[in-house]
Amino acid sequence: MALCGCGRPASVEDCEFIIERIARLELEKRHQDSPEMIKSEVERTKQVLRESTMRDCVGKRITDGAMTCVRNAKTSQEIVEDCFDGWQ
Repeated sequence: MALCGCGRPASVEDCEFIIERIARLELEKRHQDSPEMIKSEVERTKQVLRESTMRDCVGKRITDGAMTCVRNAKTSQEIVEDCFDGWQ
């Protein structure tokens, strides 16, 4: 699903959700039996990526369809390749 010039500016919350979703999918793939480890690592990942998130994500055009794609994605690769293909 490619994003076009339509949509709205991505909020801090949108961008944090995207990062959290990608991190959670990656961690669940590796640590399926450790929910506490996943939670801790997701929080650490969000902190590490906070600056780049603000710079590279917040304010970019995003659609509700892209956010739905993020919510429904089964892998982090799907988010990157399908939900934000052509994101500018």
